[in-house]
Amino acid sequence: MTELKRDRMQDPKLKPDPVPWIPALLEAFELGDLRDHQRLTSGLLQQTWRLETEKGIFITQNLHPIFTPEVTQDGQIVSDYLRSQGFPTPEYLTTDQGDLHLYLGPDRWRVMTCLPGLTHAVPPSLEHLYQVGAVVGQIHQALAEFEYEFTFQIPHFHDTPYLWRKLQDLDMDAEGIPEAQFLLETVPDLFLPEDLPCQIIHGDLKLVNFLFDDQGQVTGILDLDTLMIHSLYVEMGDALRSWTKRAARFDLESFQASLQGYQTSGALSQLDPQLLLRGFKLITLELSMRFLIDVVEDYYWDWDPDHYPDRRSHNLDRCRRQIRLFQDILNQDEQIRSVLNALYSTN
Repeated sequence: MTELKRDRMQDPKLKPDPVPWIPALLEAFELGDLRDHQRLTSGLLQQTWRLETEKGIFITQNLHPIFTPEVTQDGQIVSDYLRSQGFPTPEYLTTDQGDLHLYLGPDRWRVMTCLPGLTHAVPPSLEHLYQVGAVVGQIHQALAEFEYEFTFQIPHFHDTPYLWRKLQDLDMDAEGIPEAQFLLETVPDLFLPEDLPCQIIHGDLKLVNFLFDDQGQVTGILDLDTLMIHSLYVEMGDALRSWTKRAARFDLESFQASLQGYQTSGALSQLDPQLLLRGFKLITLELSMRFLIDVVEDYYWDWDPDHYPDRRSHNLDRCRRQIRLFQDILNQDEQIRSVLNALYSTN
């Protein structure tokens, strides 16, 4: 799926002995002899490894419990379509028995091709954001013409009203977390209309789900587990949240560059600027609610044991960072609207 920079890997040179499941996986997917293996730590959910063998470089993942194996079947079909339209996506390999997964006890492993390029948590330049915006616009145009009935969907993913009701039902007073009340009071005013047009969307267009070459051109689109039928306002709201955040701050120049790229595809003119801005604010707080819910439920998100004592502490910090980002977006609301007005005046 991706060759990540060394500083974004855990244990960059895991040498002496393969982890126990690797030999079985190499045999089942006929990958040849192992030369190197590294665990990748960029994702928030899936356990992901990079394997180098005599036959090439591959990415393998152990599916998170929220996913059923059908998610790979869905990803394979949409990935094949995107590649046919010129968009580079990973190919899913099958075992010697023709299966997309290898089952080892409770674990379900899959293998993908490794695309060239680097991922970036923070864009190295505005040109990177311009290019990713342009590619996403083209993808949205292509997926608008593609019909597919998914066999798996993450329950209530990007279902903001459901998450708001769930947060309301949790006993946050017992947790002593004031952020819950802020979210319960603020989110309803941002709900999007229920009758918006929908199409297939990627569902998780954060920056690390794109690969780039040294010139900032997109060389790969990753992570097709969140494909779904939904509104482009939700899709772009989450994308802009990822592309424009710097720690817990909003970067106006990144917002402008991203949408200038998106505009080149013709996709921007099809969206209402007011709903685009509302979706941006809404999905920023939706993610904050998701982190806060996991503070109580304590099972969903992966967490960093090197910097936090437990998952709950990490998720609470994540929740607070999203709220600070939202507040910075509000503080720059006038400038954001000026950028949107300028972009739409040239459409």
